[in-house]
Amino acid sequence: MDVKKASIKKGVGGKFEEVIKELLPAAYTGCVEVQHDIAFQTHPSHTHPTDEILHILEGAIYFTVEHDTVLCQAGDRIHLPKQTVHSSKAGPDGCTYVISILK
Repeated sequence: MDVKKASIKKGVGGKFEEVIKELLPAAYTGCVEVQHDIAFQTHPSHTHPTDEILHILEGAIYFTVEHDTVLCQAGDRIHLPKQTVHSSKAGPDGCTYVISILK
């Protein structure tokens, strides 16, 4: 059984328009969402039914998967396989990020 694991790529970078084009699904109809969390906004542990990619545009977020917490900042990209239990907490300046929902 091929089990995908969550991963974080640091310093991917990219301007807003570039990130949107990179994260929009190319092989099927899809979308991206831009989300802004205010300072210290928390998202308790949860899962999603689809694979997702999050790209941090501004600010910072503490992202937790399997009891490991990583500080992600502008330019970092989080690959999150479906059904991965995760949580997050925005940094002191909040966090703005793009979410790509994959099949």
